[in-house]
Amino acid sequence: MNICIITVGTRGDVQPFVALARELQARGHKASICTSAHFTPFVRSYSIACRPMRADMMALTQSEEGKRMLGGNPLAIMSNMKKLVLPMMKTMLEDMWSASQDADVLLCHPKALGGYDIAEKLGIPMIASHPVPIIAPTGLFTNPILPFSSRLAWLNQLSYRINRYMTASFIGTVNQWREQMLELPKRKTGTDTLQLHGRPVPVLYGCSPSVMPIDPAWQDHVCMSGFWYLEEKQVWEPPLDLAGLIDSENPPIAISYSSMPLKEPGRMLHLLQEACRQTKQRAVIISGWSGMTVPHDDLLIGIEEVPHSWLFEKVAGIIHHGGAGTTAAGLRAGKPMLISPFSGDQPFWARRMHELGVATAPLREKEMSVERLSDRIRDMTTNTAMQQQAKQLAALIHKENGVSVAVDYIEQQVSRRA
Repeated sequence: MNICIITVGTRGDVQPFVALARELQARGHKASICTSAHFTPFVRSYSIACRPMRADMMALTQSEEGKRMLGGNPLAIMSNMKKLVLPMMKTMLEDMWSASQDADVLLCHPKALGGYDIAEKLGIPMIASHPVPIIAPTGLFTNPILPFSSRLAWLNQLSYRINRYMTASFIGTVNQWREQMLELPKRKTGTDTLQLHGRPVPVLYGCSPSVMPIDPAWQDHVCMSGFWYLEEKQVWEPPLDLAGLIDSENPPIAISYSSMPLKEPGRMLHLLQEACRQTKQRAVIISGWSGMTVPHDDLLIGIEEVPHSWLFEKVAGIIHHGGAGTTAAGLRAGKPMLISPFSGDQPFWARRMHELGVATAPLREKEMSVERLSDRIRDMTTNTAMQQQAKQLAALIHKENGVSVAVDYIEQQVSRRA
């Protein structure tokens, strides 16, 4: 079986699919990933074929326009996406089509807007796949991309309709491509892309059933397999200053904003420095794409990149942006969290972790002060109930094998459609 995985976005949208691709290959299947060229070295470092898209989404997120796009509410994000992403759409669709020519099956991230159309043209199965449960309607929880949470089942079901209309800005470009490249008729705005070839499209979530409830109404149309953790290729060796900090008696906290560009990195660094001084808490700051330049002193060490799987097990708590991958890594490590969400599904994870008792109340960048940050750091590092809950949830997650269960589901669904 030849599976083409199409995914668009930040590293959190790519890394889980590398884990899936490795398991597929271990079972004798061919697997390739079509994603931004920025991630080509990363994907290929795991011996996975990468078919790069020319559109550079990571460069977009680092631009001033991209930062504004990521910082708004869903309606503002949609408006900005139309202006910024639309010029990239033509090459993205062309590259997806080229990458899929020899595929027997497509695994498509929802942001890969052409996946549905390619599967329709080629007459092959498509599985809608995402690390976050945002695809299949349910009454059990609100669509995670929305900035609110409801307990009303009918409103939760309704909230998933936004998925169809978030892509409405791109339907003109998609339809032009359908007609010219795929020789297919136009599809209407709001087309149900969870129905293909007269059958429901299977949905695969890389999320833990210990964290989110499984809706019985989904039956076998949806699989929530567990987190798709990517194991490191080799043992990571830390630099000496980081190793010395970790080996000290009192563990530091970890601070990571991953691929998220901060609006005011200088202000954020100042707040973190002062809060650590007030709480006498040492910290490792993973600067990533945040824009922070971290000076080394007696409390703080900055490092551009470090495997979360190595660091998080060795710290007292984790401050992060609420990305699905970072949240999953924190849960696996069994450590309390303070989440500072920006956009997309991040506010959802911040709320959910607080509800589960493994994180403090969320604190957005614009709401931060030294006092608020200090209070939450103290709570995260001294709240024994939160620490115990984090350990108990980690124990459940360690019993799961999300990648293996996910590939089982892929094989079952494809065999049924053979």
